[in-house]
Parts: sequence; structure tokens; C-alpha cells
Amino acid sequence: MIHTMQKSSLTEVGHPRLARTALAIALTGLALSAQAGKITSVPAASGAQGSGGWNLSNVEVVLSGTQGTIGSSDNWFDPATGAYNFAADSDFTYEGRLFDDASTLMGIVLAKDWPIGEPSGVKIVNDDPNVKNGKPANCIMSTSYLPDHYLDSTDPQQVICSSPFQTHKRYKVAMLPSAVDGVGSESIDMVFNVEPEMGTRDYQVFQKINNWTDGRLKGFKIEVGFGVGASFVSVADAGVDLANLNISVPSDLWSATQLATFSAGLFGPLDKHTGEVGFFDPNIRAGFYIDQYVTGTQALTDTLTASTPLPSNYADVPAGAGAAAYQFGTWLPNNMLPYGVFFDDDGNPETDAELLAWYGYNPAIGNLGWMRGAADNFAAITASEIEAMGANLSYTSDLIDDLVNVGLNYVVKIGDVSSFPASANNTFTIRGTPTADDSGIPAPAYVGYQPDPLLLYTSSDASVLLQPETTFTIGSLLTARVGDADLNQDPAVAEEVTVSISSSSGLSHTLTLVEQGANRGVFAATLPDSYSNVTAGTVVTMAYFDASAAVEKTSSTTAQGKPAPVLSDVSITDLSVPKSVFDGSFNKLSLTVANDKLAAESASGSVLLTGSDGSAFTASFTNLNAGKSVKFSFNWTAKLADPAVAETVEWVASATVNDELVDEAGAITQVNVKPGKPKK
Repeated sequence: MIHTMQKSSLTEVGHPRLARTALAIALTGLALSAQAGKITSVPAASGAQGSGGWNLSNVEVVLSGTQGTIGSSDNWFDPATGAYNFAADSDFTYEGRLFDDASTLMGIVLAKDWPIGEPSGVKIVNDDPNVKNGKPANCIMSTSYLPDHYLDSTDPQQVICSSPFQTHKRYKVAMLPSAVDGVGSESIDMVFNVEPEMGTRDYQVFQKINNWTDGRLKGFKIEVGFGVGASFVSVADAGVDLANLNISVPSDLWSATQLATFSAGLFGPLDKHTGEVGFFDPNIRAGFYIDQYVTGTQALTDTLTASTPLPSNYADVPAGAGAAAYQFGTWLPNNMLPYGVFFDDDGNPETDAELLAWYGYNPAIGNLGWMRGAADNFAAITASEIEAMGANLSYTSDLIDDLVNVGLNYVVKIGDVSSFPASANNTFTIRGTPTADDSGIPAPAYVGYQPDPLLLYTSSDASVLLQPETTFTIGSLLTARVGDADLNQDPAVAEEVTVSISSSSGLSHTLTLVEQGANRGVFAATLPDSYSNVTAGTVVTMAYFDASAAVEKTSSTTAQGKPAPVLSDVSITDLSVPKSVFDGSFNKLSLTVANDKLAAESASGSVLLTGSDGSAFTASFTNLNAGKSVKFSFNWTAKLADPAVAETVEWVASATVNDELVDEAGAITQVNVKPGKPKK
């Protein structure tokens, strides 16, 4: 990993740390006469935007490594300024520990580590002008940075509300056993600082909740109110008008199946971002309905509850295994996860890899074993196939941790903060409470068993690989990999190895590679940007000394020029679909794309409009000049899968220029049962 080779050169960078004492971030003296409010967002010591909004009075931000005092050479975080420092013995990870009012650790906030993200892990974005499809221009999100603009680059750029998919917008809240032990408040509280202004603000919350409770869960509750732990009081119970602080899941932003979901890569139909169907269920997303969700105007509330699972096969994978082996059952905790085999499909060991196999109870063989996913009918995988994967440096094995992570979509609205209780001291609280499962389902059959065989690199004849192989595009990511069984000395620890990297242009460094999972025998890391931002024809080389063979092994790749830039600037300016229709009705859909008036050239490309009911419409455009637009119309007949059951059709529109996706948009249509049809 890049950050492991830069430990010794790090200095104070800036952002938030611990503070068990009350944190007041420049809110004193503000007049409360304005009839609305917003969450505070100011630059941290590093200049990074979004600090000061997350109130750290019940939070301890801890950086890995030897802890020191603020300003020392050890690890520290300053909650007052957001400044931080990683010491030489740090692995550049951090966490935010959440306590209740009795000093009990209830949860942990996790976000992407340096250089992808930085402490404290949560920031506030106000007034993002680039959000689309009616989403709020304000958000509570992680402190991540954009790819190619991480903190170790020459021009770090933060992720904001409108940033693209898979830019690590969500922070995770790990819910601990203390949240279900029957003692105290059993809730995880995050407090936010507010200040008065005119108007109202909606904040989209980019969040995941993780089941680290050591037991199964059957749902959860999210509330807004004031205070922490036993002192928490909901908005309504505090006597505050819900118009001034509420939580919602608007139907014009999300459908009922988009509010609390497990990864689309694990469950659900074709995903527009990844181009993949769910590994375990290719048809239905797993997760939960939100009880308060309604189509149209939602009643104001301070509470969202999830008590009903979505109808995926999460509880019974593969079919028949649930009753026989209790796999997976209700929402798994992280101490009951199965192992998977993953393939690094984007060449970056820092990002999520593609799940290709998993180890669990297979009804087809009546035993534990490696098997494929739903697309391959959970076919058994032979030992020789696993061994072949083990010899490939792009395969890794680890727990499938996304089986415990539920991504949430909801909005918090802030109105007149002068109506908040004086005891809240210009703050409000977002509270999460897990619901323990009481079904009595035991742990899955695979728990406690080591996969057989393990995914191992078993050869002492080392293999080295610099990717992309042969050639790479200037500016693209370079990844070095080594496979050597001799380096896998401790099967319980992810170990490290150092290689040499150099270029024909005169660059020369050492690079620390990290084992891709304990007991793997394969090591990887990405090269610094300076090795990819070179002139065409530059040769980049990695070298590793294989001690058992007493020989240096190398792998090289050559830089080639970037493809011609797309000089047009096409975007989807309108997607019009009916809000509500009856089964069997004939309808018009329209999609408009425009080439920006400042574009340097005309554009040719295509549009695609798909619906979750299986509908698909395409059209093309040619020589769309700067400042011009084109509107496409499509005929669509609504058709329910079951004429007696209403459903929501989710529309996804995309525009492509020169085979490059340039914009996307979404919309929702409610298809109702035709009058006269009997309802179930």
C-alpha cells in the first residue's frame, strides 16, 4: 500500500481526535432569532472542508500505533482543530469510538483509512451545487478523497455529496454487543452541532450500520432527538415541533426497496454501476423495508423502524440449506461470516474485489465445501480449482464482511434551531438502535471450520507481476504483486515484503507490499503516482530477490499515451416518467440530453433507459452541437408481474459518448392494480 512506504515522512496533516470532554465548536454567541438552522461545517487545520459539524463530546478518535500528546511525533488527533498525526509505527488506520453517558463503548465509526480518507471519519457538506435528481445539496458523509486525488497525491480532492458512485461516501457505524446486552440505553448516539440561518435544510445521510453485536439481528431503529445515552429524548418527547427536526425516506428519492440494503454485489438484479447481478441472489436485494415509508407525502416523524426483511434469499442460501444448516438465517454478526474467494477485477488491492466463490454448507453434496454463486446454481468447486486460484496473484481469500453491512438512505431536515431544548446546547442527535433476534437460530454450520482447501500460494518458486502487464496508460494505477510461500511464515498475521521499483526515466525506490489476507502468501501494493505520470515509452520495473532460488526476479511495463480526450460535455437534462399509472396502461416516457454550450466539439453517442420490470429502450444521437439538446420519446405499457399486486418500477437512464458513460439519472413509477382487479 502506498501509505506504508511513506510513514517516516509524514508530518501533521490535520483533522479531528478524541475529546471526552464537551466540545463546543465556535457556536457560542450566535443569535437564535433566525427561523431555521444548518449543521456547522468549517475547514479543519489541514484546510479540508466539513469539520466542526460532528460533535465529539461522546467520541474518542484513536489512531493506530503509539498514542501521544497533541503536537508530539506520536499518533494524535486534536478534536478542537481537526489536526492529526500518524507516527512511524502507525499503519494509518483510525476509528471513532462512540460512548453513552455512562462511558460505555456502544459503537465504532469506521471510514476509509489514510490516504483514501482521514480522521475523524465524518464530515458535513453544505450547498453542493452539483447534486441531481432532487437529492439534497447537503449531506453527512465520510471524509474520503477521490480516486487519483487521495491524500498522498499532489492535489487531494474530497468526496462530496454529488461525487460518483463507489467513491466511499458512506461511513460505517459498527454496533457492538453493548447495544443488545439489555443494560443501559442500548443505542449508538452521534451528536451534531447546529447554527441558525434563514430557510430549512435537508441532509442526506451516507451511512452503513454493521452488525458487530456477536448475535443475529432482526431489524433496527433510527431516531432524531437530543442528548446521549439515558439522557436522550426524541424530538416529539422534547416538545419540539417535528417541522423543525425530522427524519424521512422520501418516495420521490427512493423506492421501498432502496432504503436499507446489503451490497448490490451480493443480492439483487443487474446493478447499473457494477454491471453485475447479486452473487447470492440475482433477482432481489436483501435488506429491510422501512415501516414509515409511503408513496407520496410522508407524515412527519422522528423515528424510522425496520422490522420486515426484503424478500431475498438471504436467510436460505443456497435453497434448502437454511432448514438443514441454519445458513445464513437472520442478519448475521461479524463472528458468523463465511469465507470467500475474491478476484481483483480493477487491479487495485485497496478497493473491493469481485466475489467468485464461498465456503459453506452445500445441500448438493450434503457437506461443507467451496461453491460458486447463484448464477452457477451454487455448483461445487473442486480442490484442484481452488489450488489453481491460489497460484494466481490476483486472487485473495477473506471473510465476506458485506453480509453484516446494511447501507441506509434517509434524510434529516433541520428547521428552527431556536426551538431546540436549551440543554441540547445547539446540537441534535442521530440515534441507532439494533433489534436483537429472538428466533433461537444457531450459528451457521460453517462457523468454526477452516475452509478446505485454503486459498494458498504454495510454491517457493516466487512469482512477480507488475500490472497492467506489458503496457499502461500514462496516469493509470500501477500495482506490484509477489507470490512466495517462503514469506508466509505466520498464518495468523498479514505480513510484509519489500521490493525495488525503478523507471527508465531515473526513478528509484523501495516499496512495501502487504500480504493479501493472513496465510495467503501473496503480497501487493500500488506504486506512487510519480511512476505512472511519466512520458510515453518510459519503462517501469519491479524487482524481488527470491532467496530460495538466489535470483532476482523482475516484471516491467511500458507507458503509452492517453487516449484522445472527450471534448464534448453531454449530460441528461430531463428524465420524465409518469409518477403513478395503472396496470396495462399505455404511457409516454421521455429523455433529454444536451451538449454544454461551452463544449469544444459536437457529440455523437447513445442513450439507454431501463426499467426494473425488464423494459429497455435505446436511441442514438449524432453531431449534437454545443448548446443543443435532443429529446427522445418512448412508448411503454405498464404490466404487473402479478395483476393483483402493485409494484414500483425503478428507471435508470444513461448517456454514452465515444463508448464512455458520461451521465446517469433515475426515476420511479408506481404501477397500481387496475380498477376492478381483486387485491390480495
